[in-house]
Amino acid sequence: MKSISNLFIFSLIAFFYACGNGNELTNVDPREVETVNPPVLDVDPDSQVTITTTSGADPGTSNPSGDRSEVVSGGKDGIEWLDFETAIDRNNQERKFIFIDMYTDWCGWCKKMDASTFKQQAVIDYISEHFYAVKMNPESKESIAYKEVLYESKQYNGKAYNELAVSLLGGKMSFPSFVVLNQREVKRGVIVGYQTEMQLINALKRYID
Repeated sequence: MKSISNLFIFSLIAFFYACGNGNELTNVDPREVETVNPPVLDVDPDSQVTITTTSGADPGTSNPSGDRSEVVSGGKDGIEWLDFETAIDRNNQERKFIFIDMYTDWCGWCKKMDASTFKQQAVIDYISEHFYAVKMNPESKESIAYKEVLYESKQYNGKAYNELAVSLLGGKMSFPSFVVLNQREVKRGVIVGYQTEMQLINALKRYID
């Protein structure tokens, strides 16, 4: 009974504090890790994925309501954020890299990125020149169609995530995380955690230079 109680407490802690800067990884009990077959995708299709989380103190936000509609819609002076399917359609017409911001509505570090890093002109210019920028909420219930496959929300270790997001993140569900796809829509890498202006630009340069 004691081990069951400890397992329940660990699950609650992981759920409420699974948001951070990527440098504060929690120790994952092997009993909490579920191995699943990844969805069909041109990203390491033969690998297995495991669900892990990162933790950290919420940094606070000037947008406590969690409403990201203004951020996602973008504007002429900011990053043009697209949904994944629109970005793929654009890439079929003109090839670019694809930058995917993996966020959740409850993640304070995600909102801090929106309020700071993504508003810096150097970041706006660099992403606009080289990337199609995507906002993807892995916890969204909406399905995503890609390469004649419909990726849906499914349960992983008691949490519902979109299959495509799980595959792109390699099962490491920490937020914020940023996925980079090349012009052929093959994953080049994942950047984990809150990024300052220069941290993000330097990280992106390693993938496209």
